[in-house]
Amino acid sequence: MRCCKLAVIVLILASPLIAGEPQQLTRDGQRKLAPSFLADGSAIIYSAYNNPNRVTLLRLNLEDNKSEPVYPDGTAHQFDPAFSADGRYHVYCRSMGSPQIALVIKDTKENKEAVFKPDGARSTARGPKIVPDLSRVVFTISAPGGQQIASVNMQGGDLKKLTESVGINCWPAISPNGRRIAFCSSRDGNLELCTMQADGSDVRRLTDTPQREMRPAWSPDGRRIAYVGVRDGNHDIFLIDADGGQSMQLTQHAEIDDWPAWHPDGKQLLTVSQRRGRFDLYLWDVP
Repeated sequence: MRCCKLAVIVLILASPLIAGEPQQLTRDGQRKLAPSFLADGSAIIYSAYNNPNRVTLLRLNLEDNKSEPVYPDGTAHQFDPAFSADGRYHVYCRSMGSPQIALVIKDTKENKEAVFKPDGARSTARGPKIVPDLSRVVFTISAPGGQQIASVNMQGGDLKKLTESVGINCWPAISPNGRRIAFCSSRDGNLELCTMQADGSDVRRLTDTPQREMRPAWSPDGRRIAYVGVRDGNHDIFLIDADGGQSMQLTQHAEIDDWPAWHPDGKQLLTVSQRRGRFDLYLWDVP
């Protein structure tokens, strides 16, 4: 199914608005994925290749700038952490075999864990996000039927497919009011940034470029979406109005800037950036 409605499509031709020098938060150089702030901004949870053959979740406490494992006794790969605004729920993806990856929903108040396993030995769940009313988790499911955006309830049941189009649909990001979901889709060719209603209706394409647009992140005030744009083979961070209007380029570097995540105050943006071949967390002021 093609995008039946188009927002004001941005061709990314405007002059870039480049951010100043960022604050470097880590210095270990390890490959990192999918950082996420706690709701109070006190810490960052992210995935890291900090073991030779395993990806684990780490917590960076910003007060003392120290990192520690979230689940020190875990032996499985751990990906894509996200949290509810009240801190009660923690969701992430965990390997359950090779290469199946399941969705884990932890209720810290009740001290319970729910697990959703996609059908198929090679199926995966990735990139979960909790809707603001705490009723469901939205994520990417790669299973029979292709790579689609889906949701389950907080007990890991009642699976609903929000997309059922050709191509790849991935990296959902939920607006602060819970009404729309930003995601990336190749239904019209290469990966472009789209939004849709929370029930999967009213799909609108926000970008139209020859390259890939990936990993959207909705600003806390709901006005803008940060995302990764691949230009000339390189990854940089862009910002676009949530309605597809004005767009600007935030970073411009010969190495990779990836995985944008907003600080809860909406004034700074976190990235995983490569500098001199090393990957670390950087915090940028947002113009």
